[in-house]
Amino acid sequence: MRLLSSRLLTGVCAFAAFAAFGLMAQDPVASIFFLGVLFLAGIEWGGLSGLQSICGKTLYSLLICILSVVVLDLSTLAQENRQLAAYLILVLWLAALFWLALYQKTGKGIITNKIRLGAVGALVLVPMAVSVMTIKNSNLYFLLSLILVVSCSDIFAFVGGKLFGRRKLMPNVSPGKTWEGLIFGMLGAMFIGNLLYLANPVLNLYIWNAVVAITTLAAVVGDLFESMIKRFRKVKNSGTVLPGHGGVLDRLDSLCAAAPVYLCALLHVGYIT
Repeated sequence: MRLLSSRLLTGVCAFAAFAAFGLMAQDPVASIFFLGVLFLAGIEWGGLSGLQSICGKTLYSLLICILSVVVLDLSTLAQENRQLAAYLILVLWLAALFWLALYQKTGKGIITNKIRLGAVGALVLVPMAVSVMTIKNSNLYFLLSLILVVSCSDIFAFVGGKLFGRRKLMPNVSPGKTWEGLIFGMLGAMFIGNLLYLANPVLNLYIWNAVVAITTLAAVVGDLFESMIKRFRKVKNSGTVLPGHGGVLDRLDSLCAAAPVYLCALLHVGYIT
């Protein structure tokens, strides 16, 4: 119960922080805030990659931040290629799903090389950062919907798994994840998604529910993927700064996959251009 309370409190605080970040739509403070979060996530991924020194982790994280800014600027200049780039990121996450299935079934696919894990981190963190900033700059409603859906899905999955979890989802990847938790997470996300629809009924109900469902499934893949990387490094959490979650990456893992897939879906249905 104590863990659940701290997880709920952390989730609420994280949503409030991102909501405040989104509300500062044209404020440079918003960009500084998110780059700060990205920097912390980069530090933690540097540790997961095997970097030991503070200097090495800092340099790696700075590189992630610089790449994110550069890619965001390029995507702004070439908006006609934005959808193609989103599809490419979607393909990468489908490949990540295959990687998860391979590791779950055979135990193969383990990577411990620092350079390779660092490259994987760049492919995870940079698209997430660019996707969130692109959504923020396009439509505040969609950014807040993303954060709320992912946060509520995580909380509902955690509660459902604790109360009713019996059948393991991917025990070799994340022993604590269950099919019951996945179902509860989906139900929670769809419930919140439909409440969000009521706040913006100009959307097509069926299309919006499909977007929410796909985004929630992507969030699960992102969560499992980070769990797999942590299994490679034999650590429980990426850090210790967030009570009930661990590190910043442990809070952003779902968003890492959900944000690019969500952006891809919004671009595909024409809600963002």
